[in-house]
Amino acid sequence: MRDELYDRDYQAGRDALHDGIDRLVRRVARFVRETGEAQHRAEWSAPWRRKDDRTGLA
Repeated sequence: MRDELYDRDYQAGRDALHDGIDRLVRRVARFVRETGEAQHRAEWSAPWRRKDDRTGLA
């Protein structure tokens, strides 16, 4: 009886549960990607190659 109630509740909320898991995975992946990109920029960017907005020189 308990298993049937659990299964019924799980089946009723399964789509919402899976959607929530998908959203969580996407957010974690985006966070990891953005963090990696920022770290890459910080470690590998050459500040002497940046364009100076005041002078227009590279």
